[in-house]
Amino acid sequence: RAFAHAHAHARVTSADGFTDSSQIVAMVSTAPRAVSALCVRSKPASSVKRTHFAVGGSKTGVKSRAGPPRRSVGVTRASSSSSDEPSLGLQIEQALLDAFPTSAVERVRDSLRFTLGDGEYKKNHLDLGEQIATSYIAGLTAKPYWDVHGGDFPWLTYLESNHEVIRDELKAALADPLLAQKGNAVWVSATEARDDAAGYGPDWRTLVLQDRCEWETTNIALFPKTVELITQANAPSVEVFFAKQAPSTGIKPHTDFTNFIMTAHLGLDVPSQKSWMKVGTETKYWENGVGMCADTSFVHSTSNESLTQDRYVLIVRFWHPELTKHEQNGVRFLFDAFGDLSDEGLAKAQGSARARTKTDETRDESGSGLCFKNPEDANPKEGSDSEPASREENSKQAHEKKPSGGRKKNKRDKRKASSSSGDALGLLAKGMK
Repeated sequence: RAFAHAHAHARVTSADGFTDSSQIVAMVSTAPRAVSALCVRSKPASSVKRTHFAVGGSKTGVKSRAGPPRRSVGVTRASSSSSDEPSLGLQIEQALLDAFPTSAVERVRDSLRFTLGDGEYKKNHLDLGEQIATSYIAGLTAKPYWDVHGGDFPWLTYLESNHEVIRDELKAALADPLLAQKGNAVWVSATEARDDAAGYGPDWRTLVLQDRCEWETTNIALFPKTVELITQANAPSVEVFFAKQAPSTGIKPHTDFTNFIMTAHLGLDVPSQKSWMKVGTETKYWENGVGMCADTSFVHSTSNESLTQDRYVLIVRFWHPELTKHEQNGVRFLFDAFGDLSDEGLAKAQGSARARTKTDETRDESGSGLCFKNPEDANPKEGSDSEPASREENSKQAHEKKPSGGRKKNKRDKRKASSSSGDALGLLAKGMK
């Protein structure tokens, strides 16, 4: 659940250019201060055998935010006999800087440093609401809602114009009595998938198509038209999924703790003027065929006030439009690096980052995200593992993954060990409505 959930900036620069350290609040949660073992200024890696990287959860105990104290995800680091070996934090930072021009990822580097220092950015924006982020990159515009048609999100307006195709494909899937058997983790609740999601309740459920820029092979075979539209739109997505909210339920006020990944919603089947999302001080109602873009590092909440109708939306979690492509790729490097903190893992993360950068340099610089190629580029290349395969390949792979007999357990598959230990940007990150 994103490196983004433990990712913050070491300094906060205000609009007038001065550093406002008062906006950074380093808090001690009721959980142990687990990040210290990875801190840039901490022990050399020779003394670190079992370290933890703190992710997710509430750090400040703000009453308006749901969720228990943050938890720690264990990551294993091989011991070394050299007492002069640099700290693990420094090794990750150096690997980042070796993979990119330093000037291109300075903000990502600084964000990494502050994360390892266990920092938190907190600001109450006048008339806009409270923003809280432990995953923070400085200099990005902060406002609760963005204008979908203001020119920053042509990919979302494209999805709006094709929303009926997406809606009809979803409705067809919902009418299939075998959907749960055919798909992976179909309509799993946040409380089933995470141990820190009590504020979401059992009635907000998801069907995932993309996670951490990687397609969920089984599920995209069930929604080929939707995937094709998202790909054609060149959406700069990190995560894509359908979300269902049951009648007379909602999600309590909380924050995603991440300011560089935003959240877009496309209404597909929503009760008219009865379901809403409040971000900061502003409330908007979902409408069928209408998109919404929000910075969910602002405290936000939702409600479906209908007594009878479920609310269905397509959600796309995407890179903040002011992130450079090098910065997007830099954060993706950290996703990979925290998934495998061995020397081999860091080297592999560097190789993937360089390959993605090289691929990206061949593309049109008009706004395509790092997670997509053009539809005709169906087969992923080395270091670019996020593109969907062809429909035929998806169907074949989905068939091959089925058990030989009996009902498939409707539970999300565990990630491979190489990517799960750091618990990087996960399936049900905070704020994914």
